[in-house]
Amino acid sequence: MNRRLALALGGAVPLLLAGCGSSSSESAATHAMPDGTVMSGSTMSGADSPDPMAADHGHGAGAPTETASMICGEEIRSAIRRNLDLATSPEGLPAWHHRLYSCTYQVAGGDLRLSVKDLDQGTPGRAYFDRLRDRLAPATDIHGLANFGFPAFETPHGDVVFIKDHKTLWVDATRLRTTDLPPQATRQDVAYGVAAAVIGCWTE
Repeated sequence: MNRRLALALGGAVPLLLAGCGSSSSESAATHAMPDGTVMSGSTMSGADSPDPMAADHGHGAGAPTETASMICGEEIRSAIRRNLDLATSPEGLPAWHHRLYSCTYQVAGGDLRLSVKDLDQGTPGRAYFDRLRDRLAPATDIHGLANFGFPAFETPHGDVVFIKDHKTLWVDATRLRTTDLPPQATRQDVAYGVAAAVIGCWTE
């Protein structure tokens, strides 16, 4: 079986069977600081946001949709554990800035960053996807069963990006150390496996 297809089936099918939920409202909207104070996701600094077009579509801040919030949910934490062969599921650090919901997972010596540009209009949603593809070039389209029927691309550095219902999912594994990857796995493999799990949740 094609390795990419195997990752797709391994990441998405269990979630389709078990069902997916969003993260709790507290974990999606707040973050507990080391001193015990709680900071809301909407007020967390956007300086480290993975969004390359952070100033775009900043209107209508509101709150992230349930769909976007799934990237910090238990099912995706479990998918990350499986794809990185970790002993326990990592905790995600959520943030909400300029309609970008992100969840950063600190894994050993690097970070795995997931984000969703939470748009609901066709034109700006696709425009964001296309501009992100240009920024992350060189990028290669993901074809066949591996793209689940949605526009998707990957980069040789470890980025995998999908768009569904105007929402752009970006899994950025470029900051993971190669020594922290499972045997014979690449950053692209990890990013794709996690992205497949998210898409599995989105299409259940």
